[in-house]
Amino acid sequence: SKNLGNRIGGEALLDHVVGTAEPAYTTSYDINLIGEYNIAGEIWNILPLFDKLGIRVLAKITGDARYQEVACAHRAKLNIMICSKALINMGRKMEEKYNIPYIEGSFYGVEDVNQCLRNTAEKLGNINLQWRTEKLIAEETAALDVALAPYRDRLKGKRVVVYTGGVKSWSIVSAAKDLGMEVTATSTKKSTEEDKARIQQLLGGNGITLEKGNPEEILRIIKETNADMLIAGGRNQYTALKARIPFLDINQERHHRYAGYVGMIEMARELDEALHSPVWEQIRKSAPWKVKEK
Repeated sequence: SKNLGNRIGGEALLDHVVGTAEPAYTTSYDINLIGEYNIAGEIWNILPLFDKLGIRVLAKITGDARYQEVACAHRAKLNIMICSKALINMGRKMEEKYNIPYIEGSFYGVEDVNQCLRNTAEKLGNINLQWRTEKLIAEETAALDVALAPYRDRLKGKRVVVYTGGVKSWSIVSAAKDLGMEVTATSTKKSTEEDKARIQQLLGGNGITLEKGNPEEILRIIKETNADMLIAGGRNQYTALKARIPFLDINQERHHRYAGYVGMIEMARELDEALHSPVWEQIRKSAPWKVKEK
């Protein structure tokens, strides 16, 4: 499986690369991002936030990474686990071997971005850094609220089914809720127990979780929950078309960046365009010959 391949790759990096070189210098604010794969260039939405805070990303494992930076990753003060299931063992082993603590985080959705930045600053243990973090969060969220206002008006109350895996199974739920959307169901495939706990907290008592969903099951859930949209990987695009509802590609094949504050605006724009495309009005009309029969 993909998770197994990632885990084996992480162990190979630990055994043969990490710790084989030294950085030119170190700081008290050096971190590693582990399990970040730079899908659609998303890491370039994230790095500027750390730059503004004076936090140096020593190594990205493995999105947009360089061999030299991975070799120097053992000098970081903190590891942030982005896709926790695939590379959680790497975080645990680096804590054992190099005494580097780790936290789990997500950069999808306003609340999760805010919380990840706060947790990072708190773990690095500097009061001035924590103050700068709160200042940055206040500035970014204020600007974001203005940018998202027209989208929230158009997306509020729309019902969506999310079918993806791992950390995205809850982080995309959080992002959709930030936009005022109602998530009626999400998948738990490739999710850790911690992921599943977050999902339950976000969905509440009425949300549906899918361990393994084939197209027939997803179609049933869409109909049962009267969903307006399906957010899933590209292979489920045709499931949405069968249900005659809009679709948003959220997996690694996509071409849009949804991470960070800037990514939230892009996600809102894509959701709005998909939901309000005039094609859906045409698709849901009866065929001309059926209208004539009536």
